[in-house]
Amino acid sequence: MGAMIGAGRDAAADPSSLRSHNLGIVMRMLRDHGSLSRKEIEHNTGMVAASVTNLVADLHDRGLVRDVRGGVGEARRRGRPRILVEAVPDRCVALAVRVARTRVTAELHSSAGLLLDSSSRGVTLAWGQPGDIAHAIADLVKRAEARAAEHGAVLLACVVTMPGPVGSDNRIADTAEFGWGHLELVNLIHTAGVRRDLAVDVINDSNAAALAEHAALPVPRPPVMLYIEGSVGSGIGGGVVADGRILTGGRGYGGELGHVTVDWRGRACVCGANGCLAAYIGPDALLTSARLTDLAQMAGPQAALDEFRARLDRGEKRAVDVAIRAGDILGAAMRSVYDVVNPTALVLGGYLAGMRRWLEPGLQLQLAPRTERLAPLAIESGRLGRRAGLVGAARHGLTAMFDDPTLVPVLRREAAVSEPA
Repeated sequence: MGAMIGAGRDAAADPSSLRSHNLGIVMRMLRDHGSLSRKEIEHNTGMVAASVTNLVADLHDRGLVRDVRGGVGEARRRGRPRILVEAVPDRCVALAVRVARTRVTAELHSSAGLLLDSSSRGVTLAWGQPGDIAHAIADLVKRAEARAAEHGAVLLACVVTMPGPVGSDNRIADTAEFGWGHLELVNLIHTAGVRRDLAVDVINDSNAAALAEHAALPVPRPPVMLYIEGSVGSGIGGGVVADGRILTGGRGYGGELGHVTVDWRGRACVCGANGCLAAYIGPDALLTSARLTDLAQMAGPQAALDEFRARLDRGEKRAVDVAIRAGDILGAAMRSVYDVVNPTALVLGGYLAGMRRWLEPGLQLQLAPRTERLAPLAIESGRLGRRAGLVGAARHGLTAMFDDPTLVPVLRREAAVSEPA
């Protein structure tokens, strides 16, 4: 008997998985477009009326959607106002956690992007040792579960963001920030008391920020977007979002735009390679070129970066020359990436967003041979600032529900029945 080719990968959809898929289509449509009538759902999905009615009823029973009467101004029309369907904004929630050297910060977000709670815990992290990080996160999860219960919500996931690469197996690869090599943080969190049936994920912080910044763009959003950010904590990070999802590659390490090679015989990078983009436009490199290292040592790198931006705003020649050269180097790196993934938008985050005015000429010049022949590339500034990583982590944690709403349990029948508002 011959071996099965691709067993389990391309199996035909059974009725239950097909239903989950269609429920997910409806939920994503409501997330992206707001309130819709059943007729509009039929028109946009191509489903027949009976199927849409059945799917909406199922989502009602799970507490995920509710009926509302009409839209703005519709009540004044003759006849009965339309009954629209909208997503219940706080039925499902996710906890986003950011790990820093001395503190762990958490935000509880709803599926509608509402911030329901925020909290933090102090931690002690020795180099190469996770210390009490898992117990601090477990405490934050316990608080999130209590807040979710107050809202009658389902806590779907806890997503932890980390600087540096994170594998698809949730293991944290070597990080310059903490010295953690292949740390199984998820197992430590569960061992610290978080229930095993709660999804716990660890993702790269720049990937999370990329996902959030993509969702913050106006509809229709770009099918492929590059995100690159500069920060004191993690240097140059980045991410690729394709069709609304983080593109992480075969083992989870994709999207590391800061380590695109711009000169293979160039400066040494903390990753162990030579000539990485991060070695030229990272915070240390910029501050050295701008002759602000003394200020960075006395007042801290963030204060020095703020001074660098102030000098740019004043038009001081050295600062402007450093920023324009950074734009040329960034453009060369993005030209290589353009040929691989063919993006339609580039979003600058962190301190790079504040430098956009000086970076963009070099970016456009370097990309012109590609964009003028193939397709233009829109360059945007990030909209969410430092919170982008937490917002994106929560969005990532809620993805499973938008893929398969049957993960959310059915409410008691009397609780699931809703009257049009």
